[in-house]
Amino acid sequence: MRIWFVALAAAALSLAATAFGAEDEPSVLVKTEAIVQRRLANTLVGYGIITTEPDRVTTVSFPYPVFVSALHASPGQAVARGEPLLEVDTDPAATLAYQQAANAVDYTRGEARRAEQLANEQLATQSQVEAARKALADAEQQLRVQERLGTAARATTFVAPFAGVVIAISVAQGDRLVPGAPMLRLARIDRLRARLGVEPDDAATVRPGMSVRIVSAFGERSAVEAKVTQVQAMLNPQSQLVDVVVSFANRADARLFPGTRVRGEITVGEASGTVVPRQAVLRDGRGDYLFQVKGGRAHRVDVSTGIESQGLVMVSGPLDPAGKVVVLGNYELSDGTKVREAQP
Repeated sequence: MRIWFVALAAAALSLAATAFGAEDEPSVLVKTEAIVQRRLANTLVGYGIITTEPDRVTTVSFPYPVFVSALHASPGQAVARGEPLLEVDTDPAATLAYQQAANAVDYTRGEARRAEQLANEQLATQSQVEAARKALADAEQQLRVQERLGTAARATTFVAPFAGVVIAISVAQGDRLVPGAPMLRLARIDRLRARLGVEPDDAATVRPGMSVRIVSAFGERSAVEAKVTQVQAMLNPQSQLVDVVVSFANRADARLFPGTRVRGEITVGEASGTVVPRQAVLRDGRGDYLFQVKGGRAHRVDVSTGIESQGLVMVSGPLDPAGKVVVLGNYELSDGTKVREAQP
C-alpha cells in the first residue's frame, strides 16, 4: 500500500513540474499583418534633374542694335505677366536708319506729286510718273521694314509675356548688343521635364508612354504623375547611364522647380499575386523566408520573391492564406518559437 502511494505522489509531482515548465516557456512579442492578393506594379527607379520644356522657353533678343539701359530681373526670379524685365535704348545707328527711311518717304512722296502735276501740264511723260510712284513705294516699304524692326522707338521696356521663371540673363547694364544677340531666357514652369538615368540593361524595358511617379530626391513631398516621352539611344558621358526623358504637368504644392534633383519610379509592368510587407521577408544561407503565426507559434516558410514596389513585395511558397506574417520582431524568431501578437 505504501509503495503504491509513493508512486502516485511521484507521478503527480512530475505532471506538476511539466505544467509549470510549459507555463514558464518564454515568448516573443511580435507585430503581424495579413497577407493579401493584389496587383503590384513592377517599377524601375531612376534619378535625375528637372529641366524646362524646350518649347516653353522664350529667348529675348532685338532685331536691331541696342544699348542695355536697365535690368529689372535676375536669374531664378519668378515673374508675373506684364512685369518689366529690362530696358533698352535703340542704338543711334539704328535710329539714323529709321530717320533716313522716313525722310526718303517724304522726299519721294513730294517727287511723285510733282511728277503727276508735270504730267497734267504735258511736261512729264507717263513713264516718269510711274518711276516716281515706284520710288515712293520702295521708300514706304523700307520704312515699314524699319518700323517692324522697332527702330522707331528710342527706348523700349520689355515686359514678361507670361508668368514664368527667368532661367538665364546673358547681358549686363551698359552692354551694347548686335541684332539678334540673346539677352534673357524666360520659361513657363506649368509643364516640366526630367532626365532620369537608368542602367543600360534596364533601359531596354522602358518605352515611351509608360507611367512615372516623380518625387524630390531630398524628401517625400507630393508626388506628380509623368509619362515617358523619350528613351535616349546613347550613354550620358557624365553618368554612364541611359537618360529617360519624362514630361509632367507641374503643381504648386509639389514644389518642383528647374534644377531640382528627383527620383522617378517608372512602371514597366504589373502582376497579380500574394503580397506582404517588405520587412516580413528575411534572408539567410538557405534563401528568402518569412514567419507565419499559427497556434501561438512562429513557423518558418521559405519563399521566392518577385516584384517590389512601395514597401511591398510579391512572394510565392507554401503559405497558409489565413495565416498572418510577422513584420516586427521576426529577427528574434526561429522555427517553432512561441509568440505573443501585439494588439493593434
